[in-house]
Formats: sequence, structure tokens, C-alpha cells
Amino acid sequence: RKKNILVANDKQVAINGDQFELFMQMHSTEYSPKEKRIMTAISDRLIEDTNRRNKGEFYTPTLFVDYAHGMIEKELGSHWKDNYVVWDCCCGTKNLTRDYRFKELYCSTLEQAELDISRNYNKEATSFQFDFLNDSLDDLKVKAPGLLEAFELNKPIVFFLNPPYGSPGKSRDNIGRRGINAGCTNTVVNATAPYGLRDLIAQFLYRIHYITKHYGLTNCVLAAFTKPTWLCGQSYKNFRSDFLNTFTFSRGILFIASSFAGVGSD
Repeated sequence: RKKNILVANDKQVAINGDQFELFMQMHSTEYSPKEKRIMTAISDRLIEDTNRRNKGEFYTPTLFVDYAHGMIEKELGSHWKDNYVVWDCCCGTKNLTRDYRFKELYCSTLEQAELDISRNYNKEATSFQFDFLNDSLDDLKVKAPGLLEAFELNKPIVFFLNPPYGSPGKSRDNIGRRGINAGCTNTVVNATAPYGLRDLIAQFLYRIHYITKHYGLTNCVLAAFTKPTWLCGQSYKNFRSDFLNTFTFSRGILFIASSFAGVGSD
């Protein structure tokens, strides 16, 4: 009722009324259910906030998701989604699984908001908030008892994930400042590991390695998008030696980093 005042949630906000009217004439706020579904499907690609980039979280392009599924199928057979329990322990908005159906799927991520966004995907899955690098496995008794039972019964397991790529002091923001990821690797996993784990990728792999040994899993498969440094870098020598006593490298593919949204080619 006042030309230059917008009332939002009972608060009065001063605006330029003419510009607001012009904006509303140019853009629609009425969307069909189909249009809403499309926007939800790409919401993770639209959310490019600084905090997410600082933590090294990047959505996995569908092309590479499909390629990964094909690689897993070559290893485990065409019915692996029925024959294996699958856990994406950093699922985000379920890019790795949303276009496929699984007999027993578990999807967990750090941010509850991402589960809210992706609630219409993989409805067959048990989806739950879980901090993989800090929370206790005892929390699974409440959040995902079926997954804990799968570990205890030594069921065939596939860990399928694209872990965050954060490392302390290695990144720069858009004006060249270093250290925007400082502190991101200060986790319970890093504190309890017998050797230093320089980035979040290695910490995810270490905890998967720990789960495999702790529960005596004899058919555990790891399918992951990672940077290659942990496989060849000198600083990962001790971790790699320990890890490859449990897991055997089977197959992989290298592709340029800029295939991920918001990542430079270097």
C-alpha cells in the first residue's frame, strides 16, 4: 500500500517501488508442478554459494555419473544394484544415485538442507543426516539400523561417493587470498588416524578402510571420484600402504578437473 515499502514476514523493507514493479512484470512467480520439479532437479547446480566452494563440494555431472555406473557394472555385473548394499556417505543432493533404483540404498550427507532438496529422489533409500568424519558409527543404530546390520552380517557393500575436496590452506578465493579452507580437516577421523591425512578425500577413504577392517567385511567395494594425489603422492605413502593392504585397485579413469562446476582446469 506504500509505494516504496515492501512488507515481508511482517517486516517493512524500503525499496524502489518502480524498479520492483518493473522486475515483477518481467519475471513470473507462478510455476507448474513440472517446472518446480525441473528447478528442484538442478537446484544443486544453482547453489554456488561461497561456503560450499570453500569446503570443496562440487556436483557430479550426469555424464560422469553414468560412466561410473558403467564401470561398476563391468566389475560387479549388471545386477549389482540388487546384489549389493550401497552407501553414498556424502550424497549431497543424490547426483550419483538419483537416476537409478537400488534394492538397498543408504544416502547420508552433512547438510540436512540437501536431503530436503532431494527428498523426491531415491525414495527407496534410507536417507539421513550424518557427519561421516565426526559422528560415531553408533549413531547408525537410530539413523540407519539396516546399514549397521549389513555391516554386522558381512553383506556385500559398495561405498559409492564423490567426497569433498577440501584441504587446509591450499585454495584461493577470487582475489587470491590463501587458506579459505583452513581448519576444514580438523575432524575426529584425522585426530584418531595413526598418520596425518592432508585432505578430506583421504579422511573419507580412511574411515571406509576402518569400517571394512572393524566389521571384517570380506566383500567391500569402493567406487569414488577423487583427486589422484593419494594414489601417487609421497605424503600419502603410509596411508596408501595401509589402505592397499585391504583394497586392491581394479580400474579407473582420469578426466580434467574443470568438468566439475566451478573448478579450474589446473
